Amino acid sequence: MKTTLKTLVSIFLITITFSCDNDDPSNPAPNTNQCNYQGLSYFLPPNTHIFIPESDLTLEYITAGSNGPEVEVYETNDPGHFNFTTIALTVNATDSGTVNYNGTTYTNSAITCQRGVTGTTGASVGDEFRWDIVNGTVEFEICMVVTSVTYGYVDSDGDGCGSQTISYTFGVLNNVDSDDSNPNAC
Repeated sequence: MKTTLKTLVSIFLITITFSCDNDDPSNPAPNTNQCNYQGLSYFLPPNTHIFIPESDLTLEYITAGSNGPEVEVYETNDPGHFNFTTIALTVNATDSGTVNYNGTTYTNSAITCQRGVTGTTGASVGDEFRWDIVNGTVEFEICMVVTSVTYGYVDSDGDGCGSQTISYTFGVLNNVDSDDSNPNAC
């Protein structure tokens, strides 16, 4: 009985402490400058809370994704268990995207960036992002630090070799072109 009561109290405290709505403007949490949970929190009413710690997730910032700069977040050892991609990278930016979690695909999810990059310089390793993702009554919150950046470089002459200039809408993955005006040589 004592163990059961202790377990119920622990679950109750976790439910209160790690609410996904830590940035709800109608009911803001007192810690608006920090995350309630570093990683992924998932809420499925009436009371299912699932947490994946940041240490089990990877956040990749890609400067030259298919739609410009984008972020991919996935479970490091099992990308099929959880993954999502978004172009909502600045504070208050929104996106409609897909989240895959545990074999269920949530399409047309409303994604809001609550913490992201500022300006046009892109993200660096160590920058923090936070997204609130809602699909009907299901809510995900992701709060993570960038673990890797994939840069795309401008290839003005089309030889497959990029210059030193970072591209945010297109490009190649290397920056080895010594003559970006000569399409026959890198």
